[in-house]
Amino acid sequence: MKRTLSLIADAILFIAIPFASNAQVVSVKSKPMESTKVADRSGYDMIGDALYEVIYEYHVLTKAKGAMSVSNEGSSIIVRNSQAESPEGQDDTFSDTYTTILQFGSGQARFLDYLAYRVDSLAFAGAPEDLLSKASREVARSSFYFEPVVFQNWPEGSMTVDDILVPSLFTYTEDMSLEWILGEGRKEVCGYPCQEARTSYAGRDWTVWYAPTVPVNAGPWKLSGLPGLIMEARDADGLHCFTATSLRKAACPIVRVQEAGRDKTQRNRFIQRRNSSGGNSLDNVPIESVRSVSVIKNANGGVIILNGNMPVRTTNHTFVPLELR
Repeated sequence: MKRTLSLIADAILFIAIPFASNAQVVSVKSKPMESTKVADRSGYDMIGDALYEVIYEYHVLTKAKGAMSVSNEGSSIIVRNSQAESPEGQDDTFSDTYTTILQFGSGQARFLDYLAYRVDSLAFAGAPEDLLSKASREVARSSFYFEPVVFQNWPEGSMTVDDILVPSLFTYTEDMSLEWILGEGRKEVCGYPCQEARTSYAGRDWTVWYAPTVPVNAGPWKLSGLPGLIMEARDADGLHCFTATSLRKAACPIVRVQEAGRDKTQRNRFIQRRNSSGGNSLDNVPIESVRSVSVIKNANGGVIILNGNMPVRTTNHTFVPLELR
């Protein structure tokens, strides 16, 4: 029998679930949460404690769209794509892979690209400047980089998302209530026994597998609200998939990069603008906003650096949005 689980927005994010099993149970105990700015770590605000971290491989099924060229014309930077023809008998689909991480504790969770997490953890730990600079260069050079940083249950009952629409930084909040249908399927993911659940969000239908032995109400990206950690999530079209590959103790707390230049916006407006522009496209960047441009080429296209510090990841693969609306 299937049953529906409705989650209200003001529910507590992390809950302890009594569970009897031979599997290892990860215990999530409450700690006093710090809400002040990080002491002696300039550039970061403390959001909450982190007890564990989960590494997810995020796969996106996409297609080739041809070779790319970049030029300045009129008032815009133009990125052109030539038509690509696959050799006879060869499929033109690709599975792009991103490495991401979820930090979770007794109150909040943060999901972001692993390279961004590495920069934050090194900075927070007071690492030498050369290591921090090297990690920052890896962020700038990476073609497969998960741009949004998602804070689950911050503020309580909501999500805060920091994201980019070139050449600007944006932030928005949204309700984190999802309606789940619990199924009867069972399988093992990353060594943990998992149960099936389904939901719909932003125009896509999702099937997930959650681990009751990890009694934390969190998961990859914006997917949360089940009585156990979401270990795997796939959309019905087979285009997007998050799969946990390891679970470990946390190395640093949940922090947020201070950035006075973030523009507050509404989720619907942000998603509409991003999807209509084909992701972080350079097509609509006003030339007057650009002080400098440098290009780092790689096998997947390259990275264009605007104004010395704004990476724009160009690709010869099609844009496949996570959120359709």
